[in-house]
Amino acid sequence: MSELISIVIPTYNHAHYLERCLKSIENQTIKNYEIILIDNHSIDNTKQIINKFKNLPIKYLLIKNEGIYAKSRNLGIKNSSGNIIAFLDSDDWWKNNKLFECYEYIKKGYDMVYHDLEVVNQDNQRKQKYLRGRVLKDPKFKDLIINGNQINNSSVVIKKEVLQKIKFINENKHMKAAEDYNTWIKVCLNNFKIFYLNKNLGFYQHHDEGGSRKNMANCTLVAIKEFKNLMSQNEFKTAISRITYMNAKFLFTKKSYSKSIIKFKLAFSTGKNLIKLKSLFYIILSQIKK
Repeated sequence: MSELISIVIPTYNHAHYLERCLKSIENQTIKNYEIILIDNHSIDNTKQIINKFKNLPIKYLLIKNEGIYAKSRNLGIKNSSGNIIAFLDSDDWWKNNKLFECYEYIKKGYDMVYHDLEVVNQDNQRKQKYLRGRVLKDPKFKDLIINGNQINNSSVVIKKEVLQKIKFINENKHMKAAEDYNTWIKVCLNNFKIFYLNKNLGFYQHHDEGGSRKNMANCTLVAIKEFKNLMSQNEFKTAISRITYMNAKFLFTKKSYSKSIIKFKLAFSTGKNLIKLKSLFYIILSQIKK
């Protein structure tokens, strides 16, 4: 039998997704788990959905997280009984073998495991697109800072002692939506053993109003700035150029072409080859659309 795995699920008004999420847990081949559901006082039929799964070991906690999901996750971690934490967002769901596959690597001595997720649109149609992870190069924390976050929250299984060592997830409101990125950097900085499992073991629900429609530049900058003194000037400059490109791309999607050109030019002047190439492409495209 596996060790007890504590599945931490923050939720808010996601009753229409929650049943699918919980069903995917119910269907796991590993059965030694508990579910810690942290509800930000939903006003939909979340409780009715939970009542459909009375056979599952669910701890139901209420919180007022002020829109900061790190608070919900930390509450879940601190109320967990297991020594292994699996994160899952309430609109995402897993394949039946997800916990088994990840736990096999925890047994081998890894402290954290992550994998790919398949993207599904709002009509529940698979987009033939994947959120892919990657093997991080040493030093891993620098790889994450320079090249960006490709570790999706709903894919992560991690030892609780790791989260305790890094003092849990940062609840800084200015880091909202990038706090997971900050967490993975800290995990790598502390030299914990992490493993990229090159398999698709779950599904990510894409929302038009979700993170892809938000400007992630500022919160991403906040997530990395505490590590600036651990990097060379050129390394941090490369990281900033990627965030500048991210900002420019957001402005482009919002049809603010004149503003995006300014940011793309800045990313071009400071970035490495790929950022330069992509920035140049969008400078030309923005000029055409302006």
